[in-house]
Amino acid sequence: MENLNFPQITESQKKRPDLLTILCILTFIGSGMAAFSNLFIYLSFDEVMNILGEFEIDFPEFKMIMSGGKKFFLTGFIFYTISLAGAMQMWKLRKIGFHLYTGAQVFILLLPLVLIENFQFSFLSLFVTAAFIIAYASNLKYMS
Repeated sequence: MENLNFPQITESQKKRPDLLTILCILTFIGSGMAAFSNLFIYLSFDEVMNILGEFEIDFPEFKMIMSGGKKFFLTGFIFYTISLAGAMQMWKLRKIGFHLYTGAQVFILLLPLVLIENFQFSFLSLFVTAAFIIAYASNLKYMS
């Protein structure tokens, strides 16, 4: 009988599902922009506060977010960077990315509740975060 040699599929040859590709790209965009903006505001926090005071900008939501202080933006930068790193790992089909992403997203939801006084919880943010986590979880079977 003839010996059939089937090629072994390596990890780099695994096909990433389209949904996972789309989720990762959306996370690269969203978490990347959020990490960048949090870092920018953290580094220029004093200047932004001066501009708010100087021009008497009456935008209560912005003032409330700024009340979180530099700590809020530095912590946001860290968690969005972890979220981005998780998406990069899932792009490479590694399960550890799901855990990094999920943990970071939960902390991102809780961050304003902890650091901003009188912050109203956003159920829309909870819904979007849960939808992404569930969609990523449905792709765990493709990750190792």
